[in-house]
Amino acid sequence: MSAPQIPLHLFQKAVEQTQVAILISDLQDNILYTNPAAKRIISPINFFNTIKQTLKDKWEPLRANQENFIDQEIRFKPDDGYYLPRWFICSGKWYPESEQQSYLLLTAKEITTLKRQQEEIETCILRVLFAEEELSEGMRETLAAAIHQLQVPINLLSAALSLRRANNKDNLSIALQQTLDSINHAVEQLRQSFPISNSAVAPVNLNELIRDILTISTQRLLAQGITVEWQPALVLPSILGHFRRLGSLFKQLIDNSIESMSDNQGHRELRIITTTALEYIKVIIEDTGKGIPDHLRFKIFEPFFIIHGKGAGMGLSAVQEIVNLHAGSIQIDPNYTQGTRFIIQFPTTHKKI
Repeated sequence: MSAPQIPLHLFQKAVEQTQVAILISDLQDNILYTNPAAKRIISPINFFNTIKQTLKDKWEPLRANQENFIDQEIRFKPDDGYYLPRWFICSGKWYPESEQQSYLLLTAKEITTLKRQQEEIETCILRVLFAEEELSEGMRETLAAAIHQLQVPINLLSAALSLRRANNKDNLSIALQQTLDSINHAVEQLRQSFPISNSAVAPVNLNELIRDILTISTQRLLAQGITVEWQPALVLPSILGHFRRLGSLFKQLIDNSIESMSDNQGHRELRIITTTALEYIKVIIEDTGKGIPDHLRFKIFEPFFIIHGKGAGMGLSAVQEIVNLHAGSIQIDPNYTQGTRFIIQFPTTHKKI
């Protein structure tokens, strides 16, 4: 006994009422059908083009061989004024009609809400990671500054002890030596207390890293009314480095720019540019803040040196340390007069860190 035939109008009704977008195209990429869900949530032609762009070199072989694909994640930027990108899971199945013609059935289910929840979780994780690294960098800077300050009395005691011994060796010389030994021991304990970064050395894409830092800094930037102009290089080679320490570097520079522009009553803009030149990657970070006087362009990299604001975090001395760790360079552009422009360079050749 054959199975009962389901009326065609029931299929049509199910297709029209489903929340899954359905598109049918031919071998010439002409869209022949879209159900109401597809028309309601996306621009069919642009969406179809986005699928082909996502598949890139795979699309032509898939079409030529009429191969199916399943659960392809698609990032779609609509042209209907929708500000944020939308995400879909897409599958495609070919149905041959003749030797000359076949049809592709595309189904797409929106996962934008789930994707944004995942991004929020990833952003929270990044905030925690960089907060921990910033705290460690702050502790390193504090300990380094303390050792630097202790070095002055150590040098004075050493000089006094040398002068005393040149004349005679008495109880005072012995006391000075014991005091000096005690201070040197304390300094050595401080050096051994430096926090050790857990960030492993690995290839780091600075475009992706800076984008992550901008993401976790979005709330502060919006609260200060700062416009961000982000100009990443289309193709940027990776550098070998510490992801978390490099992240702390760029977060500190961006935080400094935000602080510098806090009292600016005019236009507030943060511009970040990445470029490649020969064997180096260049990162430019500029703002429309107060700027840094010429005579302080080198002094600002000293521990605890503050020009404006209350001065929190690791400071520019640790920024310099991280740059040096990665065999790079950092400087302030003296010709930029609208605020402050930092120019950071890192070698793309993999050197031992």
